[in-house]
Amino acid sequence: MQFKKILVPIDFSHFSRKALAEAVKLSGCCGGKIFLLHVEEDIFHMEKIHKIHPTLENVCEEVHKGFVAENKKRLEEFKSYIPKRLYGGALIKEGHPFVEIVKFARNRCMDLIVMSSRGRSDIKHALLGSTAEKVARKASCAVLIVKDKGCKVVAL
Repeated sequence: MQFKKILVPIDFSHFSRKALAEAVKLSGCCGGKIFLLHVEEDIFHMEKIHKIHPTLENVCEEVHKGFVAENKKRLEEFKSYIPKRLYGGALIKEGHPFVEIVKFARNRCMDLIVMSSRGRSDIKHALLGSTAEKVARKASCAVLIVKDKGCKVVAL
């Protein structure tokens, strides 16, 4: 199967950087394009908080602006790891990561999602991180999960 459109969800951790490296290898041999997606859950929660506590609106707005600016810088760094001929696009969304990843992949007709088995969270799960596990179960396309130890690749 040829993977022409590859989605790499990133959380800016070294784990997602490893997943991106695997996607670049795959894309290079298939001639596909890589799309980056970062989903910021913290911003999503902050918006809910300042709707409940209007007195915190200014504080939340400043923190939100800081998150957006920092994420744009980080996204540029991750884009630099993709050869220009393989780059398809990048986007930052707000919401629940697994929901937004699955929705993006479906709406953009992605052929493959390449993601890490773990992310920024220090919570260790028995087999897979909760986001990776949910994406693997709900995605309408193939999902390749890159394990964090030894760059072993597990396809689901």
